[in-house]
Amino acid sequence: MKPGPRILLVDDDPGVLKGLRGLLSDEGFQPLEARSAAEASRLLDAPEGPPDLVLLDLRMPGETGLELLARLPRPLPAPVVVLSGEASPAEAVQALKLGATDFVEKPPSPERLLTALRNALALDSLREERQRLLEELARPGHLVGESPAMENLRRLIARVGPSDAAVLITGETGTGKERVARALHLASGRKGRFVAINCAAIPATLLESELFGHEKGAFSGATARRPGRFEQAHGGTLFLDELGDMPLELQAKLLRALETKEVERLGGTAPIAVDVRILAATHQDLSRAVKEGRFRQDLFFRLNVMPLAVPPLRERPEDLLPLARAFAAEIAGPHVALEVAPGAEMALRAYRWPGNVRELRNYIERLNLLRGTGPLTLTSESLEGSAPQPPRTGPLTFGEKGYREHVEDFERDLIRAALAEGGSIAAAARLLRMDRGNLHRRIKALGLPVS
Repeated sequence: MKPGPRILLVDDDPGVLKGLRGLLSDEGFQPLEARSAAEASRLLDAPEGPPDLVLLDLRMPGETGLELLARLPRPLPAPVVVLSGEASPAEAVQALKLGATDFVEKPPSPERLLTALRNALALDSLREERQRLLEELARPGHLVGESPAMENLRRLIARVGPSDAAVLITGETGTGKERVARALHLASGRKGRFVAINCAAIPATLLESELFGHEKGAFSGATARRPGRFEQAHGGTLFLDELGDMPLELQAKLLRALETKEVERLGGTAPIAVDVRILAATHQDLSRAVKEGRFRQDLFFRLNVMPLAVPPLRERPEDLLPLARAFAAEIAGPHVALEVAPGAEMALRAYRWPGNVRELRNYIERLNLLRGTGPLTLTSESLEGSAPQPPRTGPLTFGEKGYREHVEDFERDLIRAALAEGGSIAAAARLLRMDRGNLHRRIKALGLPVS
């Protein structure tokens, strides 16, 4: 039979210890006894490890139970239930603030005491399970990569995730900022949904309604009441992707919602309380946007409580093959082998990957479409033939081409790189600082494929 939980009884009264020892032994516990804080400290530091639970009297000669509780390391070596007949309400509150899970008055009824002890053990088991899940989250497969940069990012997520602090995730387009946000939500333990909204993909005229919702008749086409993303994320996490593209006038309303924890639907008259953890992401330099007047400084400070930078793929070449294998398993299935031909890994590392992780996934998906029934094979030739190349930096060879042909070649390379990094014509236009319609016309004129 498995031995019961070891429980340390800390009390200076021999009669109390005797009564507790008999009751708890009958209930399957293994009692240990200490008649002072010093003796309790020795048992907590014993080579065989701390007990599973501590039942602690607050009023003892010398060092009190409250003083012992205050100097124990954090997290506590074992869950603590306080037992006392003379403690004031202030002392009881202080004990709970110091980490005790319950407070039981002397003389306790057996039912009340056993309930408190079992609840403390159950709570400790939940904490251990939470820590296990956090450690599981930090493994490859959630955020794939073996580089020191990814290891550090996983550690930060495991530490920051359980808080309610706002996090600003920065990084180039395609680096996996939303995946980081989802990992933070998983680590938070929040019971509500993970709700994402791309501030760059929704027209400014509709973004306010998407975020805050609207009442029936609030505007033309509002035929029914609709909750916004804030309400949908109540009790969970709201991820504001590409936050740098949010219009200034809407930034003020967002700031107010964050400060008051209330939203008001368009056409509504009553505020609605929301409990939402905010995560935001951008590929832009928001501090520069603040200086240029494109982003509110107060909103930037409100969101930049914990900055997390996701490194570009070119800065972590160690992650290329693990990511390729993960994408191959996801796209082709776990039973399709990924083979790496000689020279392929060197080619993968030599390429700059302007589209980052998203571009690598697209590359693996192309290989899967072309593979037929055989294995997925990485080759240097397949990379050269399918991945867009960065703009030329080496010496030009003139041959029979004239000025216009050279300029068009360079323009094609530049637009390909912007499309790969941006992932869309709209994002590429922002990177190139040109009108979206003009970019679309140049793409057609240069004979580039329109995706």
